[in-house]
Amino acid sequence: MNRFYFIINILIVLLASCNVGKRNQADRIIKDFETENIPDKREAVFDVRAIYDHGKLVLKGETSEPLLKDKLFRELEPMNFADSVTVLPDTSVGEETYAIVTVPVANLKAAPSHSSELVTQAILGTPVKILKQKDGWYYIQTPDKYISWVDAAGILPVTRPELQEWQNSDRILFTGINGLVYEDNNFTIPVSDVTLGCILTKTDETYRWLKVRFPDGRSGFVPPQDWTGFNAFRNAAKPNPEKIVSQARQLSGRSYLWGGTSASAMDCSGFVKTVYFVNGLILARDASLQAMHGSKVELTHVQPGDLLFFGQKATENKKAKITHVALSLGGAEFIHASGIIKQNSLNPASEVYSEYRKNSFIKTMRVIGIEEDGIQPVKSHPWY
Repeated sequence: MNRFYFIINILIVLLASCNVGKRNQADRIIKDFETENIPDKREAVFDVRAIYDHGKLVLKGETSEPLLKDKLFRELEPMNFADSVTVLPDTSVGEETYAIVTVPVANLKAAPSHSSELVTQAILGTPVKILKQKDGWYYIQTPDKYISWVDAAGILPVTRPELQEWQNSDRILFTGINGLVYEDNNFTIPVSDVTLGCILTKTDETYRWLKVRFPDGRSGFVPPQDWTGFNAFRNAAKPNPEKIVSQARQLSGRSYLWGGTSASAMDCSGFVKTVYFVNGLILARDASLQAMHGSKVELTHVQPGDLLFFGQKATENKKAKITHVALSLGGAEFIHASGIIKQNSLNPASEVYSEYRKNSFIKTMRVIGIEEDGIQPVKSHPWY
């Protein structure tokens, strides 16, 4: 009898070892798959892991990329596993899988908490995709693919047909730096402020005022200057060096804000993407993401509007690390958000020469005239 139990115990140990080995093998395949197929988890949810449950291999987690889930499962098919991976949007969202930002500037966080780090912002009228919700917070993806959490008070969840209705409305774009929406056409009491790039719907107009509607149904009045038809903007906007530089200079002196993307205050990549958005291009959110897109050019051939990237230079053991981006003004001159939005130069003879930026310069990328993942015209983005 003792020998019988001994054999059983040995079999249990062997089975457990086999299970651990199989799970570890699955984890290695998943890790290699992520390295090859998931460019950056700031732009895609892909959290898949292998566990054993009641003697069976189970894949658990969540992803926003159903096609990549299918591709991974084909690679793991010989391992005979159970599927417990949720494809986002999950059931907490229901039919309202999209939303429109309803506040002038929505603060988007790394976690569903007001005390969490600010990672980016979305301005009034920005369409977003909802992935899930939790305790009054929504996990969303912005048009530049960035994923973060937003307080429910900052967005209006909508169905796909409701989003299309908003797309078909007479939308207008604010082209000023900062402004106000008023509750009456005498422009006395404000309803809300607006900032560069905000989108509202026009419902009526005279030569003196425009009546506008917010995504959440509020209404107000604005003077017509600094507003343009969104559809006309979307179809005609084509960035060129002169317009990019002109727009960038208009933001000079604005404060730096980590995670900021509004004209009120912004970080380095937020400054660059804001300038390009109002000139018709949606760029990736962070400097290290922006550095992955476009065409590399030598510094000697830099043109106004090109992007200059800075950071930690590559060594024998480490790749270069991009930590900062600036907008070229041509030659050695550039404008960027660093403390404030200001001009600096890589030319030692310049009065605004920055030795620090000179020593940390890594590369220059051109985005004007290029359309690829990470450089998308507003007119071709399906959410707009």
